Amino acid sequence: MKMTLNITLLITMTIVLGCGSLGLCKAPKPTGDHVAAICAVKPVATVPAVPFDAKSPEATDLPLVGDWAGTIGTEPIVAQVIDMGKGAYSINMLSKFDTRDPKLGVLTGPADKLVGGSVPSGKYKDSKWTGALTATGLTGEVVTGSVKTPFSLKRVMRLSHRLGAKAPAGATVLLSEKTKDINETFTKGGGKPCGWKLLKGGVIQCAPRAGSAITKKKFGSMHLHAEFRTASMPDKRGQGRSNSGFYIQNRYECQVLDSYGCEGVKNECGGLYRAVAPRVNMCAPTRQWQSYDIFFQAPKFDASGEKQIEGAHITVVHNGVLIHNDVVMAKGTGNGGRRKPIAEEFLLLQDHGNPVEFRNVWAAELKSPKTDKDQK
Repeated sequence: MKMTLNITLLITMTIVLGCGSLGLCKAPKPTGDHVAAICAVKPVATVPAVPFDAKSPEATDLPLVGDWAGTIGTEPIVAQVIDMGKGAYSINMLSKFDTRDPKLGVLTGPADKLVGGSVPSGKYKDSKWTGALTATGLTGEVVTGSVKTPFSLKRVMRLSHRLGAKAPAGATVLLSEKTKDINETFTKGGGKPCGWKLLKGGVIQCAPRAGSAITKKKFGSMHLHAEFRTASMPDKRGQGRSNSGFYIQNRYECQVLDSYGCEGVKNECGGLYRAVAPRVNMCAPTRQWQSYDIFFQAPKFDASGEKQIEGAHITVVHNGVLIHNDVVMAKGTGNGGRRKPIAEEFLLLQDHGNPVEFRNVWAAELKSPKTDKDQK
């Protein structure tokens, strides 16, 4: 991808994150050589921040929504702009991206008349925020007592370095730019054709209520790479906001949801559904492509192959950042927990009634854990 970078912008706004540090707490050392290789790349979670450019191949079609960066007084500040529908926005004002640090403030309202109340603690406690949002800038001021502090931010774009990751030799390619017929790799189940839409460039879009897209091939231990883009559904809230998910072995779901700017809990994007919350919310803005690299080690079974002796191991790298590290799952997530663990099964892309899009999906086999029988 060709990008024109302003040197000053690059120095002041590039955010370099590794799998070892998120501004939240020190991350555990990535488990496995495959994970470590991804986490060794810097910058990890982002490419250098650049102004919004509609000509960029990864640009979103929502020029106000997303990441912004600039200064408040003489200090750096960033913002997450979220479309709440009916002409209203909610804007998280933060000291930095990709952290669970408390917000500095929140602005809400129409773009031309944004207001914010006091925050519970921190530098801007009991302050009043006002601002305005246009395609060229997010500006305003914070009033703390008699002190007025101006802020000014520009729209930026932060992209996962894993976008466009190539499938290694021997991998099963489920979606690529060469895909002409999704029924070659996916089915609705029961041998029925997949009802999803094939768009330009090998992108597939969930056709609401057409049923989930199920792989024809069954998988055991694997490295799953997938790229997805949430739909703009500003009038929806919570689980109704561009919901989908990757169901590994039809049992373990890594959630897909437009939870950009949210708390980052276990039923939001990046969560192992209702089981484990991500270390940090790495969800990108709606309509921006993002990546998952999911490393899955299938459960271990005894010599009979019937009794599970060790649960599945799951590691997830979301937009280049380690959010789950070698999590052991004794059973599946959500409804998947009702199904008996298995060595191999299909992968399912969930139809939750929202037009989520997917591209560049492939699965590379990982060395499976040895069973008691193998060790004899």
